[in-house]
Amino acid sequence: MDNTAVIVTMASVFIGFLLFGGSYVSFSYRLSPKLTWTLFTVAIFFITVVPTVIAVFWATLFAGSGAG
Repeated sequence: MDNTAVIVTMASVFIGFLLFGGSYVSFSYRLSPKLTWTLFTVAIFFITVVPTVIAVFWATLFAGSGAG
């Protein structure tokens, strides 16, 4: 993986954890359940889907270059 992919992956996971924390705060302060679940869903997306897509894209992009 290139430094760009690593930085984008780290940023995505960081954003996901911030959103996850926001979801917890929303739940703790008994704010709208819709807000809590929306933050949680977007957090899961940033923590799992985005890094997986980046990893697969990067792996297929450089699959034939002998980089492994």
